[in-house]
Amino acid sequence: MKQYKYTVLIVEDEASLQEAARLKLEKEGVETIVAGSGEDGLKILQSRKPDLIWLDILLPGMNGLEFLRRVRENPETKDLPVLILSVSSGQEKVKQAFAMNVIDYLVKSEYTIENVVKKVKNILKI
Repeated sequence: MKQYKYTVLIVEDEASLQEAARLKLEKEGVETIVAGSGEDGLKILQSRKPDLIWLDILLPGMNGLEFLRRVRENPETKDLPVLILSVSSGQEKVKQAFAMNVIDYLVKSEYTIENVVKKVKNILKI
């Protein structure tokens, strides 16, 4: 089994983006854990502590901002770095996200998967 130095939790409901991100990150030596909803992401965080959370805002059930709020309220996860990648570019959502201490807020249409992976590598310092 391959040993990874870093782990990224991808909370994203779009299966093709999940898979593309997983493949690109694992090629760079980053382990990925994938959650298709905020609820699943919170369950994973009960047993795993990733080095970074890649978060979508528009999710089924609990939205990404609610997921982020819960992550920040939990003493065990409150300091985890979070990178948002969303189709939603509304200023109010962006403001709310930065108020909850996200590293960055990327709009999906403005970035290729390669650009986002490069950003993740910079955050993790690889």
